[in-house]
Amino acid sequence: MALKFLGRGSGFADKHTSAYFSTVNKEMVIIDCPVSAFQRLKHMELSGYEKFYVLITHTHGDHIGGLGLFIQYAYFVLNKRVTVVAPSLTVAEDIFTILRIEGNQGAWYQIVTVASIKNKEWFWKAIPTKHSPELEGKCFGYHLTVDGTNVVYTGDTSTIVPFLSSLKRGAILYVDTSVYYGQIHLKLEDGLKYFKILNQKGIKVYLMHLDDVEEAKKMVEQYPDIEVVELA
Repeated sequence: MALKFLGRGSGFADKHTSAYFSTVNKEMVIIDCPVSAFQRLKHMELSGYEKFYVLITHTHGDHIGGLGLFIQYAYFVLNKRVTVVAPSLTVAEDIFTILRIEGNQGAWYQIVTVASIKNKEWFWKAIPTKHSPELEGKCFGYHLTVDGTNVVYTGDTSTIVPFLSSLKRGAILYVDTSVYYGQIHLKLEDGLKYFKILNQKGIKVYLMHLDDVEEAKKMVEQYPDIEVVELA
């Protein structure tokens, strides 16, 4: 896998979905930061990183519940200011409100939109998608380059369609799927028809944000290019 995962579970899991990668410029790029991700990050060797970026897909608690804690830990323990990257100005405003309510001071971090990192060699674009109706227009995935690999990360999504145009041969797709529950998540049974077509086009698929890891593994065991993400 191009990404390393701190968690792969859905909303009520013990380890919520979050991933990261390192760059040649000693940057750590984290995708979402639930509390469970923070608990793992604080036990990692982070002193060698010059910069921390946290890309936010949306503002549900199982995706940003540990963001304020990580900001404080980075500032007071690592002496670093985290750069929080929002996929849109509207989401940036919501994140700022959440962090302010939690008591985080602006001096401890900076919050930017994706427009501010468009020149980063690892960033392509944020991709708007459909997820929770309560967060209509505020849910996104990301198109990235990780270790020279074309990576598409859906975030939480009920559809694969917005991401298809970014997937070319040799790409890796990290996709939100649910074994039992659809509606606001892409149900694995429905997604398999897309994943098999993508495999035929030379695209590797990894499943994340799972409500039942073992059942998901059983459902895809006959497809060598569809796997459940493993934890770092």
